Amino acid sequence: MTRSVDEILKTARAGSPFSNSDIGYGWMANNCDICQVDAPYRNGISPTGGCPILLVALSDKTPAEWIEKPDRIQDYTCINFRGPGGGGGEPRPKPEPPQDGLFPRPERGTRMLVQSSTPVPSEYGPQFALEVR
Repeated sequence: MTRSVDEILKTARAGSPFSNSDIGYGWMANNCDICQVDAPYRNGISPTGGCPILLVALSDKTPAEWIEKPDRIQDYTCINFRGPGGGGGEPRPKPEPPQDGLFPRPERGTRMLVQSSTPVPSEYGPQFALEVR
């Protein structure tokens, strides 16, 4: 659930999140413009509201909900971002890769780390072996 504008303002850091409007509008085009939180306001369905996090960011404060990425300056991850489609539904496993027909694919087994059944003298303690069951 999104917090109110007043709650976000209380925890926001002082200072604009972006050094200039080009960086800010570029980031918003890649994130806010496709986010489903702001979609009803953006599409004219709801005349009031919109994303309160974006409103705080446009008032020269950096919302606490925007976590700065460690490897990039002025690039944030919004913890309230909801992408198009919303996800959901049943998880779909990755399909098996196609066989080339030269060799049969072995049956899948469960691999687990177990203690070796034969004692192996070692100065480092018990030895472990990988067994497939």
